[in-house]
Amino acid sequence: MDALILLKITVAAIASGALFAALGVVAPPRPPEAFTIQLSDWPGDQLFALIEPLGLAPEAQHVHLEIRRSVTAADDPIKAFRSGLADAVLIGLERLPELLSDEIRLIYVYDEVVGGGALVAAPGVMRAGDIGSRPVGITFGGAGNPLVATLLSRAGLDAGSAPLVTLAPEAAEAALRAGQVAAVAVLSPERARSLSAALNSPVLASTEDFAGLSSHVLVVKEGRIPDRREALVMVLRALSQTAHSCRAGRDHCMELLASATGRPAVEWRRDFEALHLLEAADNATLLGGGNEAPLARRLSALPGAASAPVPRPAMEWLDPSLAAEAARP
Repeated sequence: MDALILLKITVAAIASGALFAALGVVAPPRPPEAFTIQLSDWPGDQLFALIEPLGLAPEAQHVHLEIRRSVTAADDPIKAFRSGLADAVLIGLERLPELLSDEIRLIYVYDEVVGGGALVAAPGVMRAGDIGSRPVGITFGGAGNPLVATLLSRAGLDAGSAPLVTLAPEAAEAALRAGQVAAVAVLSPERARSLSAALNSPVLASTEDFAGLSSHVLVVKEGRIPDRREALVMVLRALSQTAHSCRAGRDHCMELLASATGRPAVEWRRDFEALHLLEAADNATLLGGGNEAPLARRLSALPGAASAPVPRPAMEWLDPSLAAEAARP
């Protein structure tokens, strides 16, 4: 799932038509506007791909969702966002400091890692000191992900001492058994305990108490909000309804993803098992309250936030108003 996804939101502009109505003439429609969101391969991003299959696409409100998958895997979401290829971007909260010199606003949190992560050793590895310079597998995020960094730190490992290799979640057990990696970081402590029991090997570190600090967010260019506000609210409302549907019927959502991607539903379930999907009402709590907002406190604690090129209070990066509008019936 290395390919990035481009979600194009085409907004049909509506002319007032007052003059045409007075003349008894039907007003010609304005050409549609394009609004593009850049997604990554994070499982939670797939909520956007589920909006239409669940029948929640806001077509009646003149918003058309079009998903395109990039043919290249090297494109970085932030690079596309900065270059103008995307008006909005979905990223892990830990990457936000990379954008703090830009005129951006964080308008929505669409998932949180609720179970933390865990580092499972390969057979024969009894403690972190046994790893040495052998590779460590990562089944989510990357070296910059705060969960990965915390796991390595708690295991007594220096992030630069052991090479990190990316593994599909379903390939973790085979890689550990074959000795291809000395340990694997997995997203769910429950999955870690299952692997540990199957391999008779220890869990070297856990971040169950780190839950919630790893969030994934929707960031937009500040200057795009006024003329895209209505479309953004509609999309957030559809996203919120999608999260609600998948919280109530996760198996159905995983089957839809399997049908759309050809990837087995059981693998999607593993990806989603440690994610809490958020709705617009959840965002009212996370984003509201100024500097005391829960997300503002998390932002202030992020590595790099204090030394951002244009440091400013965390509340100034947040715009809770769009999620608040999306939460209204």
